[in-house]
Amino acid sequence: MNNFSEFESNSSLQKIAQLDRIYIKKSYVYVACNEAYTIYGIHKLLNNEEFDPIAIFYIAEYSGKCSRFCCNGECREFKLLVSDTSVKEKNETFEKNAFIEFNRPQRFTFCCFKRPEMFVNLKLNGTRIYLGKILMPFKFFYSPMTIEAYDNNNKLKYSIRDNCCKCIIFCGGCNCKQTCKEDYFKLYDKNQKELIPIKSKAYNCKMSCLHSIYDKITDFPQGAQIQDKILLIATIIMHDLTFLEIPPEKRRVSYNMN
Repeated sequence: MNNFSEFESNSSLQKIAQLDRIYIKKSYVYVACNEAYTIYGIHKLLNNEEFDPIAIFYIAEYSGKCSRFCCNGECREFKLLVSDTSVKEKNETFEKNAFIEFNRPQRFTFCCFKRPEMFVNLKLNGTRIYLGKILMPFKFFYSPMTIEAYDNNNKLKYSIRDNCCKCIIFCGGCNCKQTCKEDYFKLYDKNQKELIPIKSKAYNCKMSCLHSIYDKITDFPQGAQIQDKILLIATIIMHDLTFLEIPPEKRRVSYNMN
């Protein structure tokens, strides 16, 4: 990671370095009545629940409508840009200020074959530095939801592992149970030691049925370096887009048919 050390004084990276906990606020930007894209705001957490309404930076999804609408979570192709800007939409300013890229090629997956990967690259001053990758490992038909983060030396850093039978996934915002409104996903370090879990918060029932929006709260592990924090954020985003999100177009079609 010697090349990375040259950029550690960069102002965008320093904002990440100063964070101990973050609130990941998810929303959709609608381009047209049947077209939208996901955008994540990374916010500083002020206390246990409240967050600073002004995002530190945004992560915007760049993917084709066909990929969003037709592919399931494991096969979807997408690119995400992390931009140090207050602009909450994809435009020239957003792309100009992008300093990290998450790139996930399309995968037609089956068990151990062509497992989905997302590559994490730092983009500063025309230089691209590979930080690591996020991988969905081998699975034999049924297995828990698993996402793993590897550094640029292909060493495991973090993993999210949990079952897919959570109330918040099926119900998402229903007021009948606390577990429908919020739940936790297990997070592990490279030694498979369980860390502070990732808290997921659903919107109310109507909003969840329309959009499947889950906001998240996470604590960075003690001693995590800047690149470790970036990899953990990327892991959470890939987990969300793979297992939790149904594209808003499908949500609206399904909802209108009921």
